[in-house]
Amino acid sequence: MKRYCRTATIAVAAALSVVRPTPTAAQESAALSKQREAQDVLDRAVGALGGPEAIGRLETARVELASTVANIGQGASPSAPPAEQPPGSVIMHAEGGRAVYQNYQGENITFRFVRDPAGSWAHIAGPNTVNEVDLAAAIPFLSRVTLSPMIVREAMERPEALRSLGSESSAGSTFDVLTYADPVGRQVTLYFDASSGLLSRAETVADHAQFGDQVTAVDFSDYRDLDGLQVPHKLVRRQGDLVAAQTTLTSLEFGVIADPALFEKPDDATEGQPIALPPTGPRELEVEELAEGVFLIPNAAPNYNAMFVVYDEGVLVLETPQTPAVSQAVIATIRKHLPDVPIRWAVPTHYHFDHSGGLYGYVREGITIVTTPGNEEFVREVAAAPRMIGFGGAGADHVSVETFTGSRSFGEGSRRVELYDVGPNPHADEIIVAYLPGLDLLFVADLFSFQGEVNPASENALAFAEKLEELDLDLATVLPVHGERATAEQFWESVRLGREQAEEN
Repeated sequence: MKRYCRTATIAVAAALSVVRPTPTAAQESAALSKQREAQDVLDRAVGALGGPEAIGRLETARVELASTVANIGQGASPSAPPAEQPPGSVIMHAEGGRAVYQNYQGENITFRFVRDPAGSWAHIAGPNTVNEVDLAAAIPFLSRVTLSPMIVREAMERPEALRSLGSESSAGSTFDVLTYADPVGRQVTLYFDASSGLLSRAETVADHAQFGDQVTAVDFSDYRDLDGLQVPHKLVRRQGDLVAAQTTLTSLEFGVIADPALFEKPDDATEGQPIALPPTGPRELEVEELAEGVFLIPNAAPNYNAMFVVYDEGVLVLETPQTPAVSQAVIATIRKHLPDVPIRWAVPTHYHFDHSGGLYGYVREGITIVTTPGNEEFVREVAAAPRMIGFGGAGADHVSVETFTGSRSFGEGSRRVELYDVGPNPHADEIIVAYLPGLDLLFVADLFSFQGEVNPASENALAFAEKLEELDLDLATVLPVHGERATAEQFWESVRLGREQAEEN
């Protein structure tokens, strides 16, 4: 039987090596034909918007937009609707191939983002830092504030990347569809209304950390003539089936020269961590041994700490942040340090997308996910999501999930880890902290963070403090997922200040 299969394989390989179809002239010109079809659609769209000169006026302009953003993946539970952030606004100044975006909450500027071919950066008001920005990491923000004429202009500048996808009908309307590759390499699909020639939708397909292959789209509507340019006054950004942001154009002025200081970094700001997409692929991370068999991985992802504890039967990993690629790096690091010890469990502190984004990295390795009952179905959805883009598969056939209510412990002595669900909390209905009694150490995400200075505790931290008082744990160190470790005295001083502030208000 083995001999027969080998012979058959050789015969098939030989046949394939002989039969090599050669493209005909018609097949060879298919790409050019589709490019020309797309160019025709785009030329019509340019005319519908008012022509190249009208679009070119956006090169120097001031744009103001009001926006309401849904905080997808940050609600009280996976089944809860996305919480809306307070309404905000963005003022954009475009000038000479660069642009500055000022993001407001009410009257306060939260950050200023400068998009510059020489290097993009952001000034974040809260910590007063200047952070270098990888443009790909800024795409989710920019897609909320990019007007359709800007997208059409970008496509015009990349004619070699244009391809027609034909026409589609939806909800009684017909659309001419084309695609192109944008400057950061994303394939963008554009839907132009066949009647008006105006752009109705721009969408991309990408790997979503939790839900695999997913479409992100921006819908454009309410076109109005502004000095000869047709401009949409309503933008709706969608992430899968959910509305992620709704934006309204409130002002557009052409030919406005911005204050040059807007493009300059403030002198009194400190340098912050670069803003970039997490690196992909296995890589070794820094490891700090806290005690025998107990390790910290500082900045497993930028500003996200993780931990792992070693037992005879396997390794317990605490926290699963950002993306499956981050988990790959954590796994690679652990295996380099402990090649003969399997990784057995991974514990996400809570379902929020920035803390559960790495789940699939563990699921695909067959590692058991330890969570609370309200998050079990969410973990199974993450495991089953098709991932042809990011990990080249149809999703995991099986996922091992263990749940606990209240508390659960691992190990003994200095390696003992006690998991506590300290929800419900204003931050999340269910949220896990890890306590190591042998070290009097508490590992906590989001409910407390520390950057070297004691500040009044937030509402979330105050509710958490009440739970800690009920648990009556001996505490020497609080190790946050975000930031630096704090002493118990610093934590409780923060709580005291927060309670005083709450009483005054």
